[in-house]
Amino acid sequence: MFQVNNNKVFDCVNHDILVLKLETYGITGKDKKLYQFYLKWRYQRLLIYNKTHHYSTLSNQTLIKNGVKQGSILDPLLFLLYINDLPHFVNNKYISMLFAGDTNVVCSLKHNRTEIKC
Repeated sequence: MFQVNNNKVFDCVNHDILVLKLETYGITGKDKKLYQFYLKWRYQRLLIYNKTHHYSTLSNQTLIKNGVKQGSILDPLLFLLYINDLPHFVNNKYISMLFAGDTNVVCSLKHNRTEIKC
């Protein structure tokens, strides 16, 4: 069983792909633009504190290109919409399980002398 830390998974959401998937669910027009604005054009910067010299400095702003925010009510839903079609793309030899921020792919390995089958 493979598991990925939820925090890392939420950081991997591609905004362009998510917006395209929202369109397939019927979110278009002004609603789509609202989601695009919510996801894109966000910047982050870090406050860096130097303990030795007792001063702080701010890093340059960087555009956030991937990920959904964590700790909000909307973003787990956006993540679920992003991965909702995953089982359709997983080989029928695997079992995929989706639940909230957890995604698991289960693979049973059987092997003989010449090959490993999944």
